[in-house]
Amino acid sequence: RRHSAGAMSYEPFPGEAHPMAFAQQMVTANLAATRDEANASMPPDATPARRVVNVDLDKEEIAMSNSRLMLAISQGDFLTYSHLVDENVTCFEPEACGHMVKGVDFHKYYFERSRRAERAVDSNSTTVEPSIRVIGDVAIMAYVRLIQCDGKTARYEETRVWQRTHKPDAPTGLGRWRLIHFHRSCPKTTYAP
Repeated sequence: RRHSAGAMSYEPFPGEAHPMAFAQQMVTANLAATRDEANASMPPDATPARRVVNVDLDKEEIAMSNSRLMLAISQGDFLTYSHLVDENVTCFEPEACGHMVKGVDFHKYYFERSRRAERAVDSNSTTVEPSIRVIGDVAIMAYVRLIQCDGKTARYEETRVWQRTHKPDAPTGLGRWRLIHFHRSCPKTTYAP
């Protein structure tokens, strides 16, 4: 399985190491630690404007978290999923049949169903033209996701809302940002007014 975001691949095939992954994680961790250290010295009631913010680092962490989330979903890894997703997550998605779903139980069903099937699905998930906007402690990521499986490609339009957790002990990219809402739709390929 390969998971891509734009032109950059974040997850290699199983057993294959990405040559820049470790270096990228170290740089991200060092920048995040520096930012967190500066913010820790501020009073708890400090306004967001006084906090040290590195929007480029935030965007990188969001992209990395989203990539890990997509990989966890494709591999049926509920543990990683639960570290990245808020327990009260809300969503609109095709499986919810037009309803807004709240909480992870609805999604856990699909993880358990996948595990019971014990069938490895060879798939490739690609994030196309991601747009990330950071607004204080919230980030919005919108993109088109292509999933290739069994010789077919499915296209989804996705928007994901992430919230910073302010947990200094949270590892970079796993729990520092949590998914609090998403909207996934499967659009028609043609438009007819």
